[in-house]
Amino acid sequence: MRCGVTQSRMNNLLRGRISRFSLDALVDLAAALGMRVAVRLEAA
Repeated sequence: MRCGVTQSRMNNLLRGRISRFSLDALVDLAAALGMRVAVRLEAA
């Protein structure tokens, strides 16, 4: 698979089950798809 994850992991992602992924895993997936990730933090 292009992203380097199994079909079941991809199904979880496509169904919106992102709580099953670490932030690192999501960033790695985005990078594998040629996307750039930016994180912005603001005071509450």
